[in-house]
This record gives sequence, C-alpha cells and structure tokens, in this order.
Amino acid sequence: MTTAPAATARVARTAQPTVVKWVTAGVVPLIAALAVLGGLGSFTTIRQMAEPHFGGLAWIVPVGMDVGIFVLLAWDLLMEYLDLPWPVLRWVAWVYISGSVLVNVSAAHGSVAGSVMNAAMPALFITVVEGVRHLIRRWVGLTSVNRFERIPAARWFLAPLSSLLLWRRMVLWHITEYRQGLDLEHRHLLAVSQLQQDYGRWSWRWRAPLTDRLALKRLPVQQQPRSDADPDGTEDRRQDDRLMAIARQLQREVDREGGQLSRDRLGRRLREQGFPIANRRLTQLIAAVRTESAGNDHDGR
Repeated sequence: MTTAPAATARVARTAQPTVVKWVTAGVVPLIAALAVLGGLGSFTTIRQMAEPHFGGLAWIVPVGMDVGIFVLLAWDLLMEYLDLPWPVLRWVAWVYISGSVLVNVSAAHGSVAGSVMNAAMPALFITVVEGVRHLIRRWVGLTSVNRFERIPAARWFLAPLSSLLLWRRMVLWHITEYRQGLDLEHRHLLAVSQLQQDYGRWSWRWRAPLTDRLALKRLPVQQQPRSDADPDGTEDRRQDDRLMAIARQLQREVDREGGQLSRDRLGRRLREQGFPIANRRLTQLIAAVRTESAGNDHDGR
C-alpha cells in the first residue's frame, strides 16, 4: 500500500513538468514582447542616424540589428540547452546591444533622464535573458558530465589566490565537480607539505626525487585501493548493477513524465533505498542511463 508521503511526492514529480511548461508558455511571449518594445524604442533614433549613409533604406539598420540580436541570443540559449555552449554568440549580441544603447544615449544630447530611459529597456532585456541562461545552465549542469561547477563567489572573495589555484587545477585535470576539486587540492597540499618536510620548504622542487615530483601530477588518476576481502571486485560490480537498475527505472519514469533526470532526484531515490553515493558517481550513472535511453530510442526507430 502506498504511503501518503510517497503518493504526495509522486504527484509533485508528475506536476512539475506541467508547471514548467505553463510557466515557459507564459514567460516566452513576455520576453519576446520586451525585445520588440526595446527595438521599437530605438528604431527611430537609429534610423535617423543611418539616413545620411543609407538614404531610404535606413530602416534596414535598426531592423537588422534587432533581429540579429534576437537570433544571436536565441541561438545561444539553444546551445546552452544542448550543453554545447559557445560564448561568442552572447558576446557579439552584447556588443550590438551596447552599440544600440550608445547611439540612443548620444541622441539624448546630455540629458540624464533621457540617457537613463534609453538604457533601461536594453538593461532589463539583458537581465531577463541572463536569468533564463542561468536557469538552463543549472538545469543542464545537473545531468552533464562535461559542465564545470563554478567555484562559489564567497570563496573567491575570502581566498582569491587559493581559489585561482583550485580553478587552474580543475581546468588542467578536467575536474568538473567542485567537491572533487577540493578533495584533490587537499591531497595535493598534503603531498607538497610532505615533500617540504623531507627536503626543505623551497628546495624540495629540485632536491626531491623526480618520481615524487611527477606523482603530484598523477593525483587525479590514482584509484582507491581494492579491499582485500573482495580482491576481484565482485561486490563492487554487484552494487553497480543495483545502482544502474534503480537509475534505469527512474529514467523510464522521467521519460513517461516528459521531464529530464536530474542528479538531485536520482540521489534522493538512491539514498531512500539505502545507497549513500557521491555526486560524481551520480553524474556517471545519469550519463550511462541517458546513453542507453538514446540508444534504445534509436534502435526502436
């Protein structure tokens, strides 16, 4: 018999995709209307400034700029959704928006109120688009194995130098999870401190054996030692099979709901069934079941 909390959770999971669709259907027209209003507000000013150069075809300049900005931003959001981000699209769109704002501000002839009014609409539009991009990036990042987790801004503020070194190692070692980056950075510092203790604070860089110095660069690929009680890894394979079975079942549920499997949802399901699991392993499981699901869909067609 299904308990009340479980039934409530199932209803909430089923309703979530519907709510997202309704909110999206309501927000998208508003964003498009905001873009159209911003374009209409600057249309006359840009057309007048383009008339000496384009004559009767001056209207092409503001229309082309506004359509180009809209296409660039829409394409950028699509690339983010497909987990194939290309920041150049956003940068070019920002350049065009900045140029449009500068033209309108210059037409205000030094009026503060006019300059603020001309810059308000583009700034609001950029803020809304960046909010949508942040939502897509967070959503896709939960199931992506290639998306880097950002280092928290508070850490950058409190420890800028160590945060820079951590970010550098995450990029060089292709560590996508912030927690795993912290763990590897801790192991790196422990290894360096041991070398400093044995060979000197600075002289360890040339006095320490070459193998010990090279070991610092092999930290990310070191594997955990296998338990003596399970030398052939049979128990690990059994647990992996159980985890994959649960992940496949949840993937099928998500497919029926029309949503997307997230790391938080899979982790909650596994922990409810008594499987403590790290975020890195969750990401690997999601990538595996998504690959299987895509392969099954292809075979079915």
